[in-house]
Amino acid sequence: MRIVIIGAGPAGVSVAETVRKHDPQAELVMLSAEPYPPYSPPAMIDHFVNGSASHLWRDPDWPVQIGLAYRSGVEVTAIEPDAQRIRLRDGSPLAYDRLVIATGSRLYAPLEGADLPGIYNFKSLSAAEALIQRVKRGEAHTAVIVGAGFIGVEIALLLRALGVSVIQIEMLDQVMANMLDADTAIHALAQMQARGIDVRLNTRASAFVGHERATGVRLASGEILDADILIAATGVKPNLGPLEGSGIAHRWGITVDDHLRTNAPDILAAGDVVAAPDRLTGETYVHAIFPNAMEQGRVAGLNLVGIDTVYAGAERMNSLKHLGLPIMAVGLKEGDEVLQTRRNGHLRTIYLQDNRLVGFQLVGEIRAAGVLHALMIQGQDVRPLKSRLLDPNFGQGMMTWSAIAPGA
Repeated sequence: MRIVIIGAGPAGVSVAETVRKHDPQAELVMLSAEPYPPYSPPAMIDHFVNGSASHLWRDPDWPVQIGLAYRSGVEVTAIEPDAQRIRLRDGSPLAYDRLVIATGSRLYAPLEGADLPGIYNFKSLSAAEALIQRVKRGEAHTAVIVGAGFIGVEIALLLRALGVSVIQIEMLDQVMANMLDADTAIHALAQMQARGIDVRLNTRASAFVGHERATGVRLASGEILDADILIAATGVKPNLGPLEGSGIAHRWGITVDDHLRTNAPDILAAGDVVAAPDRLTGETYVHAIFPNAMEQGRVAGLNLVGIDTVYAGAERMNSLKHLGLPIMAVGLKEGDEVLQTRRNGHLRTIYLQDNRLVGFQLVGEIRAAGVLHALMIQGQDVRPLKSRLLDPNFGQGMMTWSAIAPGA
């Protein structure tokens, strides 16, 4: 059986390793449009700041170790489900028995001029490498980033670490509004400003401007901010290009069932390209974060080898480790009861709904994250533990409900 995986990010790598673990004989082919070994987008910042190779998934010979044919610099232009083949940029076909679409996503901003050359995408190592080399050659000294979500903030921190002057535009009244509550966002904003990032809240961008390439951002006020570097980071957009004309159902992301199968026979999808249900709310949308991509890859891989596995749903979680103090946000940021404690500059906020933990935010001290996450996933009634949830020592050495429930 030949399994072809389009994409070499977290989801694609997870698919390959899961399949190989359970099926030593399957023929595995992985295609990447980029000229690099498989890499992790979240780890690119460490690579650019200190030269770390942590962005590379495995050893350079990882494909050989697991018996995978890895083809880099190969772009898929079409998927032909009826013929069970894909079409490559050079026109050549590649047949498959099973296909996994793990093409990931890119940063974007729904602004006029967003397609102009000169707007960088930090979800791509190729694009990020080109930008960083400009900085290191002394060709870029100023940057404007449209959007202050998690990815936008990480990019701002990286550019500041490299000595670039950064203006960050956010249309809302706080940073990282999709994940952080107002209190946690205040801590994050203070750390960003302490690092010299000029954050402009309640500021709307209307267009990227320039002739042959983008040279600035026009604000709704009419002001134009010129910069050497322009980055669109208001959201992520799945890479759906190869799906055109394939008949594979999709809206914003690829539509899948609870086994991550598409509507086309023998084709699954995983990672940032998928619209999946939220584990807590049931709402379907693209969850473009590393843990979800890894889990979807694992589930898809198991189903490929005949191990019937239902995908439990995506989780909302994110963390910042380059701010000087760690920040972690998991689950919802609302509930019918809110528990909060502030201590020595640290903040812990826990959201409950019907006496069940549905979300938490940690600033400064994050050791409790593992056990809080376990409580959230288990959906247990936490009334017996409520008085302990804000204890600074809560969670140390505790990993399961049975270990922390009174009388267990």
